[in-house]
Amino acid sequence: MTFFDKAKDSLILVLKGMAIGIGNAIPGVSGGTIAVVTKIFDRLIASIVPNIKKLIKNLPFLLPVGIGMAAGVFLTALLLEHLFENYYVPTQLFFMGLILGSVPTVYRECCRDEKHIRPINLIPFFIGAGFMIFLLFAGEGKSLFTEGAALSVSDIMLYIVMGIIGAAAMIIPGVSGSMIMKIFGAYDPIISAVANLDIPVLAVFAVGAVIGLFGAVKIIDIVIKKYRQGTYCLILGLIAGSLAHIYPAGFRFNAQGIVGIVFLVVGMAIPYLTELPSKRSGNK
Repeated sequence: MTFFDKAKDSLILVLKGMAIGIGNAIPGVSGGTIAVVTKIFDRLIASIVPNIKKLIKNLPFLLPVGIGMAAGVFLTALLLEHLFENYYVPTQLFFMGLILGSVPTVYRECCRDEKHIRPINLIPFFIGAGFMIFLLFAGEGKSLFTEGAALSVSDIMLYIVMGIIGAAAMIIPGVSGSMIMKIFGAYDPIISAVANLDIPVLAVFAVGAVIGLFGAVKIIDIVIKKYRQGTYCLILGLIAGSLAHIYPAGFRFNAQGIVGIVFLVVGMAIPYLTELPSKRSGNK
């Protein structure tokens, strides 16, 4: 393979990584699904191993993909922070649409091996939904994170946990890591940290992400294989309970509200559209 062929392959991997990064930064869109669509999911999972020699061997693949993902997340974060500040209601409704649009995908994953949801698996669904409703009332008007420049010990622990959850969710097709972080109220501060290059926050979050990638791959593989329907029912419950958190309190039927409704519909369509290529290739 010539130098130009290698450069072309690396550029393609950067662009694929960028698409995955953009997907990971948008709640409701699954970075894992984008990885499947771009046909690098299996290779990506096989490359993430807790073995230094194998990681070094896989660097020609992981490095361009990682650079692309970082660029995609950063560029998306810059745009989203501006939207949050100036168009809060339409942006929140857009995210509601993305999350609602992801429900059929998660439900299909839930029933992939069985035609219907078994009654016993309604328990994790109600646990997930009940937990989110509890958070809504228990934390109403409060932030899980300390506002200000200094990181508290609780902030550090929370960012690490969110990094673990976000990275772990990223590797499951059909599940959005940023959606999970949005559910737990960590999405906005992390997006702000990315847009403003808040190194302390990003460093702590990165520690959790590394732990999540290397530590959760095997665990998730085991849990999904043994308790697939129950796991996805739990995720469905978290999604259902999260909608009340994301609904913009300042919604009015004014110009922004009408635009927001349009964006709600657009958001609902995006998860479906991102899966079309993989569905068509699967049918073929």
